[in-house]
Amino acid sequence: ALAMDRSALRSGHIEIVGAGPGDPELVSVRGKHFLESADLILYAGSLVPIELTHYAKPGAVVRSSASMSLEEQFEIMKEFYDKGKLIVRLHTGDPCIYGAIQEQMALFDAHGISYHITPGISSFQAAAAALRSQFTIPEKVQTIILTRGEGRTPMPDGEKLHQLARSRSTMCIFLSAGIVDDVQQQLLEHYPPQTPVAACYKLTWKDERIYRGQLQNLAKIVKENGLTLTTMIVVGDAIDNRQGLSRLYADEFKHLFRK
Repeated sequence: ALAMDRSALRSGHIEIVGAGPGDPELVSVRGKHFLESADLILYAGSLVPIELTHYAKPGAVVRSSASMSLEEQFEIMKEFYDKGKLIVRLHTGDPCIYGAIQEQMALFDAHGISYHITPGISSFQAAAAALRSQFTIPEKVQTIILTRGEGRTPMPDGEKLHQLARSRSTMCIFLSAGIVDDVQQQLLEHYPPQTPVAACYKLTWKDERIYRGQLQNLAKIVKENGLTLTTMIVVGDAIDNRQGLSRLYADEFKHLFRK
C-alpha cells in the first residue's frame, strides 16, 4: 500500500483517482487525501465537477484535460513526475468503468512510471441510491449489467443490447442518451413494454434530474427533457421494487441478530 504521507514518496508518482458520481463529498477518504496532497491535478473536464479540485493545496497546479490530447496529458504528467512530484489523474465515477485509463496506463508501463488506482463510487451505484432501489431482488433478479449502446464505438459480438436483454436483469446503460431510439428498440425485444425505466441526469450533481417511466416511453422521456451525455439509463423490475424477502431475514438466520 502506498503511504498517504507525501514525504514518504521519494520519487514521482501518479495516482488515478475515482472522483465518484459528482458530489464532492462522495469521493473516497483516500481520494480526498491524494487531492489535498497533489502537486498537479489533471481532471476530466466537464465530466468531473470543478468543486472536487477545490481540495487542492495552495500552489497546486489544476488543469482540465477536456481540450488535451492523450499525448498532451501524458506530457504534463511526466513533466511533474520527473521532478519527483505527486500527480492526481482525476476521473469521473470509478475510473475502471468507461474511464479511458487503459491508454494512459500503457504509456505509464512503457516509461516505467509509478502509478496506482484509487477506486470511486460509480454512477450506477448513485442511481440505485437516488432511486431508493435495490438492484437485486431475491429469486427474481440477481444480476446487474453495466453496458452502453452501440454508438461510434462498435460493440463486441455477443454484447449487443438485445442480446444482453434476454436475461431481463437490472441493466444500467452508460453513454447512450444520444442513441436512445435504438436503445429502446433493442431492449423491447426482450423486456416487456411496461418494464420500469429511469433516466438519471447528472447524478449527485447540484442540477441532478431523474425521470421515471416505462420502457415503451424511454425515448420520449429522454428527448422531451433534453437529456445528454451525462445520463444513466436504468431498466428493470428492480426499480422501486418492494417485493421479495432476502434469506437474511428468514427464521434460520434470526440467531445472527440476537445479542
